[in-house]
Amino acid sequence: MKDRKPIRLIASDLDGTLYHGAQELGKMTPANRDAIIRWKDAGNRFLIATGRRACTREEIIRDYDVDCDIIACNGAKVILNDQLLWSREVMPPELNELCDLCEPFRDELDFVLDIDITERITYQADSLIQKRFPEDLYLRQVRDYLNQPQTAYPNQIFMILADPARLPFFLDYFGKHFQGRLAVTSSGPDLVEMSCAGCSKGAALLEILDRLGLDRKQAAAIGDEQNDLDMLQSIPYGFAMNSARPAIKAQVPYSVDSVHDLIDACLRYNAACEQPSAANDRNFLEIFRSSHASIY
Repeated sequence: MKDRKPIRLIASDLDGTLYHGAQELGKMTPANRDAIIRWKDAGNRFLIATGRRACTREEIIRDYDVDCDIIACNGAKVILNDQLLWSREVMPPELNELCDLCEPFRDELDFVLDIDITERITYQADSLIQKRFPEDLYLRQVRDYLNQPQTAYPNQIFMILADPARLPFFLDYFGKHFQGRLAVTSSGPDLVEMSCAGCSKGAALLEILDRLGLDRKQAAAIGDEQNDLDMLQSIPYGFAMNSARPAIKAQVPYSVDSVHDLIDACLRYNAACEQPSAANDRNFLEIFRSSHASIY
């Protein structure tokens, strides 16, 4: 039998991936929650990799009774084993530059600073961000925030565009201006996110695997958007959601219908790894395809 290592960690995007298929937008299906519980009960790790803030982890624990590690703000903040590994912040020089760059486009965009505080700090008052997330508390604008001494700065800038057709322009516009200083990506057709240079889900995942002493073949990852691509491409077993846009799936070799399908396939593979039988002498993807029809 070949010397194979079981999968010990699954990294999952949140919106459009783990939060996919539920009747209510932004919620986890019972099938996904139950699969995570089975996965963790078998002694494995489940890692959320999201563009959202780190406080999302507390919400998942509260709402679903599922404990997990988290890569937050597209890799700018990471919590592992209940400990903060790092928190990389976007500092005032870049924030002031961003405000200046956005001035000609005030009718086309708005952004919020991703800081783990209750108050939300936006570029403009009464704008796109507040209309998208009316339940949040908005008291200050970015310029006012920068004019006062602060103890914490944002891990990420989260920007919403009025017209999704303008996404390629703004990714190029901000990407070129902040090249080498900020990482610029997107988690949706009208969204732009910016964090410190070098921050990404993929870079964070590889650092976590190294700290845990795990081989890249002992991890699987799943996502559905541009900000997931480097994570899905950083390890051998990266899967796009089958519901992802064709442009995303074209850059990832494999796709799957759901997180629970991926978890079930990983559990089957791990069981085969523990059985010294020639009949089970198949690689990960062979077992995937034979055990679950939704692996593509």
